[in-house]
Amino acid sequence: MNARGSRFLAVVALCAPLIAAALGQAPEASAAEADPALGSFGACIAGGGAADVLLLVDESSSLTSSDAALGRVTSATYFVDQLSDFATEAGTPVDVQLSVFGDSYSTLLPWTPLDADSVSGVRGSIAGLAERVDGFDTDYWTALDGARTDLAARSAARTGTAGCQAIVWFTDGKLDFFPRETAAEREDYGVEKRFAPGVGLTSTAAAAEVRNAAAADLCRGGGLADQLRSSGITVFGVGLTGPGSTDADFDFIRSVTTGTDLAGTRCGDITEPVPGSFGLASDIDGLLFAFDAISTPGGAPLAQEAGICQVVACADQAHNFVLDASTPRVKILGSADASGLSASMSLPGGARVDLPRDGDGGPSASAVIEASGTSIDYEWITDKTVAVTVDRLSAGDSAWVGQWAFTFTDPQGASADRRSKTNLHISGDLVPAWLNGAGVVLHTGETVDGAVFALTGRGGAPVDPSSILGTLRYTVSLQDAEGAVTTVLDTEDKAAIAQPVALPLTDAAVGLGLLTLRLEVTTASATSPAGAVVPGTTLDPAVVAQRISIAAPAAYPTAGERIDFGRVEGAADVSSSLQLSGDGCAWLAPGSAAVVASPEGLGTVRVESDAASADSCVEAGDAGLPLRLSTDEGGNGAINGTVTVLLASSDGSGPPLEVEVPFTAGLELPLDAGTAWAAFALTLLIGIAVPVGVLYLAKWLVSVIPARPLVVATIPVEVSGGSVLRAGSRFSIGPEDLRDLVSLGARGSRRAAAGEALLRARTGAAPTEAGFVSVEREGWSSASGASPSTSAKGTTARLPLAVHNNWVVFHQPGRPEASAEVLLLIGGTSTPAQRATLADDVNSRLPEVLSRLVAAERDSGAPVPEETTSGFGGGGPGFESAGAGFGGFGSGPTTLTAPPAPPASPTRSEPEPGPDTAPGRPSPDANPWGVV
Repeated sequence: MNARGSRFLAVVALCAPLIAAALGQAPEASAAEADPALGSFGACIAGGGAADVLLLVDESSSLTSSDAALGRVTSATYFVDQLSDFATEAGTPVDVQLSVFGDSYSTLLPWTPLDADSVSGVRGSIAGLAERVDGFDTDYWTALDGARTDLAARSAARTGTAGCQAIVWFTDGKLDFFPRETAAEREDYGVEKRFAPGVGLTSTAAAAEVRNAAAADLCRGGGLADQLRSSGITVFGVGLTGPGSTDADFDFIRSVTTGTDLAGTRCGDITEPVPGSFGLASDIDGLLFAFDAISTPGGAPLAQEAGICQVVACADQAHNFVLDASTPRVKILGSADASGLSASMSLPGGARVDLPRDGDGGPSASAVIEASGTSIDYEWITDKTVAVTVDRLSAGDSAWVGQWAFTFTDPQGASADRRSKTNLHISGDLVPAWLNGAGVVLHTGETVDGAVFALTGRGGAPVDPSSILGTLRYTVSLQDAEGAVTTVLDTEDKAAIAQPVALPLTDAAVGLGLLTLRLEVTTASATSPAGAVVPGTTLDPAVVAQRISIAAPAAYPTAGERIDFGRVEGAADVSSSLQLSGDGCAWLAPGSAAVVASPEGLGTVRVESDAASADSCVEAGDAGLPLRLSTDEGGNGAINGTVTVLLASSDGSGPPLEVEVPFTAGLELPLDAGTAWAAFALTLLIGIAVPVGVLYLAKWLVSVIPARPLVVATIPVEVSGGSVLRAGSRFSIGPEDLRDLVSLGARGSRRAAAGEALLRARTGAAPTEAGFVSVEREGWSSASGASPSTSAKGTTARLPLAVHNNWVVFHQPGRPEASAEVLLLIGGTSTPAQRATLADDVNSRLPEVLSRLVAAERDSGAPVPEETTSGFGGGGPGFESAGAGFGGFGSGPTTLTAPPAPPASPTRSEPEPGPDTAPGRPSPDANPWGVV
């Protein structure tokens, strides 16, 4: 699609609801009105906030049936494409992170600025979701707490720019946990959850207890759901319904996102205004619409529903809209509940443009067509869904203005009873703006005269309201820190726009307020090709919400917007300060801490200060008001609340003013506290009698693959003339090799899948030697680039526990000696220079390592290759040279033979899932100590 960079457009409140058809809403429902959570998030971005969007995707094993068509991959790819277009056009920062969850939470793609240059890499990471269907549990608590922690870190690191944060949460099932029935399962997935301490996940009853504990902590007053909401994080949930699933299966996730389920049962205390949204998608096409609704902040879709034309295009089943000079772009996502349809666009002048696909006589399933001064860029995403972008090529082209129509047609005439739907994203040129607001300091008790609220276009240039052909309504309102709302401007008179008005702050409360500018536009009416007058299209309101600080009168100090105590392990006892500027002084009102949300079991939460009275008042401009946060106990989650600060004037001209200031802190119990104490107690008991056993135990505890990002790629190679060839060229590492990220858990892992190979942490036989990792692949021998490169038998690769930035070569006995595969183990944070060094190491050392490996195969009695070369400098696959060794050319006759067909890849059988068995559960580990 065509991307055009300019300043932030923000002409409408954020995005549509999760589409009318998916949620059962009336097609005419306004996007912002139907979903206030979407509207407020978009207004935040329109007000100048940088967006952090965290994609949180379920990887439970049930996806193999509920999403066999990989709708989550297709729809998430479409989502980031649309979001990238928005970021490029709007010129506003949008960062994305891709994280997955099952029994644990992990990040596949760290925070990445989304733009035209980075979107291909994001798409590659999303493609990797297709293989991630091995989650053991469906642990909502761990998923949302992990996302909250990552977003809190982003917020704490941001300075200067306001942040607008959202989680796009995709799942296909219920909150669920499974008992760990084998030693391998207990080792891989752990037996205790942070939100249910002391409950071992070793039985069905314990799994049910853990599930109840997770649900209770999510939805209690001040629990995890409230912690997300009070942190300003909007959660958009998308549920994919699989075979046999019902609406009731998604009741809980609906309550977590929106505050209530369908029956009205509340989750948390913070439920007004509606904190998030949730929608169901029964198939890939529905999922595309669900993601489309949240893909273009500031470009809300208008949902329409119609029928399907039979045999030939018609007017009565068309999706109509009217454009004028103020609407230079339209994006359409159209879908129908029938297959084999064609689609077309009807232009104002009466011309029709077909959007062909394979089998419809067109060149392809996507193309760019120029007609009548417009560019139409379209793509058939599925058999039923097409995405279209229509751009005006020249500003003065009259062919653009008028009635447009999008139509589905069934050439077979067999779908008269079926329906079609569209999401229309109509981009406008108009943005409401406070033209002279930059640098204005707002003080309570005053009135700001001469405030100019006007219209601007792309690039920020003022627009004369009289040039707008359609109708409009312009409103400006101010909400102060206590929620009181004052209307500053409300007019439908174009002549009144951009005229100076007063901004009254006489009774405004001190603190953080919200100035909301709202523009409602209806395009000009048009005349249809048949001569009828067609009403204009009402666009979704353009809403700009600017957070503003209303300060005390000039003689008083100005307090900072919030207090951040950072992250704390265990019980809190941490200090911070509240910044003070201007004149006067401030102190903390003792005992004023009011907690909105927090982990359970903290005891008393105290925010105290040495400056707790007028006598100890801290002057503005110093180091700030010192504060200390303390709790009786530790916990897992966020503490969000407020404290009251009193401000005193520098000249004694008025009484002290009270200001409520929000505070936050992230609490975390030490991750390994239980394990550490258990190991310590065990050491005391057996350390003297069994010293060697203690060494083994300590060694086993630390023998894990470190929890650092790890990318893997398996690449076929040939060795010829002492060189390593990949697809006939010198071996190198490309961007396509950086897509498959291995999940190693929050505390590292004792085993992990790397393509078809298994990485297994081993303790080793000697108690004083370091642990290592063996690399196992059924039917293949292997050796690594490390030292030593193999186990004692010489045919199983060995790596250090820190496997990152290493490589392994695989050879299959019976295949040509020069034919192999290379497993790259690339650090997720590696630089291009480090990857180049890794590729150089493969090129220089792999031939020798592979030569030793093939020799070890023969010594171990493995099958002899059906054909050999006369050494790695010999003829290559398909040649046999009698009497030749590994070091050079033989002198015997050479005969041409056909290379053997590679054997089928080994398959792993999985046990049939029972009532207490998670599908895809790994087989038990017969050697948990890993001694080889």
